[in-house]
Amino acid sequence: MHSKNFNTTTDFKQRITKAYLKEWFPTFLKKKKKYWKDIFVYDFFTGEEYDVSGDYWGSPLIILNELIPYQDNILNENLRLNVVLNDSDHDKIKKLTSNVILENYSFNIEFINEDFTELFHRSYPEMKKYGRINLPRLMFFNQQGVKYLTRDIFAKISDLKRTDFLLYTSSDSLDSYTNCKEFQKYLYTSGKDFDEHKPYQCHRIIFDYFKSMIPKNTEFYLSPFSLESKGNPKQVYGLIYGTRHLSSIEKFINSAWSLDGVCGEANFSIDGAIIEGLTYDLFNPSPRAKKLQYFKKDLVEAISDNNIRSLKDVYRYTFDYGCKPIHANKILSELQGQGKINNNVQLKFSNIYKLDDQISLEKS
Repeated sequence: MHSKNFNTTTDFKQRITKAYLKEWFPTFLKKKKKYWKDIFVYDFFTGEEYDVSGDYWGSPLIILNELIPYQDNILNENLRLNVVLNDSDHDKIKKLTSNVILENYSFNIEFINEDFTELFHRSYPEMKKYGRINLPRLMFFNQQGVKYLTRDIFAKISDLKRTDFLLYTSSDSLDSYTNCKEFQKYLYTSGKDFDEHKPYQCHRIIFDYFKSMIPKNTEFYLSPFSLESKGNPKQVYGLIYGTRHLSSIEKFINSAWSLDGVCGEANFSIDGAIIEGLTYDLFNPSPRAKKLQYFKKDLVEAISDNNIRSLKDVYRYTFDYGCKPIHANKILSELQGQGKINNNVQLKFSNIYKLDDQISLEKS
């Protein structure tokens, strides 16, 4: 048990973790046709299981609780669900182990007390084995774990075929980045100014930093999520979601836009309500509404320069920009009306992953 109440950073993490697990678990546990029997969920930095008041659960208990509705499904389909809970602090793992009654769960729970880097490098060869690289995996990184997510480890994660991750960050943990040598090197080569007194810009730089880690010729998507808390002093919280799959990034971005109709880059407020007019564009904290204008300009330019030639690549670009298919379709409709692209192309609004890669924008 945590010796004091969790702060609002943990409250935010709790809320977004619950919301995302409600989307992720059904995708892989209730899918009619499965190509896997094993599923893995990793919480590499578990921390405390709950605070002294009992009001806030840590991520380990949230994960286990959200899995309870699927226990019959796991048993009936002979699925091997594995939850890996790790922390380098021996006392935290010991307390967590004593508070989890294994008999209550129909899936495997593994408690590990190990340094993340050592654990990851020890586990990775097994992840990469033939037939296992395609297994569904979900990984959690908190703000204490960001310094461990090096380019080498990021590249390894992005190479796993069905692995998604959630990385949490907050303005009160920016020193985790300033003390990271790889991040300092990125700031030097990019010429960006990381001013801890400007947390909105810092979150954008952090997002760009991880985006720069995506290996060339690798289809991997990142999407940011950000908000400002109420209270004094105010804090800025955020997360970065990573996935290889169009279907996953489509769900994530649709959820973000349903909460923030201006730029799709904000989440719930700390007290559970949507912050109306107080969310922040990670590209720029003031002209939030201009995001779609920038998107239109950049997309039209990319099509005109033949950097984008297929309909599916339009939507890939759209998700990479943090926008929805409907935003791209408005632009494509204009281009069709102007005779600049194939007028016979049927635009798609959802399930982009099912789209044929060969649908060309070029006029026949």
